[in-house]
Amino acid sequence: MLYSIIVINWYAVIINSFWIFGLALLLAAFSYHYWAAQQNQRRLKEQLALPAFTQMYWISFFLITIGLAGTSQQTWEAILWIAFSIWSLYNYYKTR
Repeated sequence: MLYSIIVINWYAVIINSFWIFGLALLLAAFSYHYWAAQQNQRRLKEQLALPAFTQMYWISFFLITIGLAGTSQQTWEAILWIAFSIWSLYNYYKTR
């Protein structure tokens, strides 16, 4: 009889949850602002230019880049994703 030990890589679960949650947040923000543009009879471009969307965009971009930095196999790739995450934090604070 074969026995297998189920081993969960918790690091992978946590790191991948960052980019998954970031994409879900971005989708939710876009969906809400698409609906709000229709309700307020605005163009989508005008609605997406509001600070409420741009802040959610940069927060979700930060979460996505942190997740991608954690799953990177190469050092240069991780450094690039960390640079993008710092850039997204800068843009988030600039929109506040």
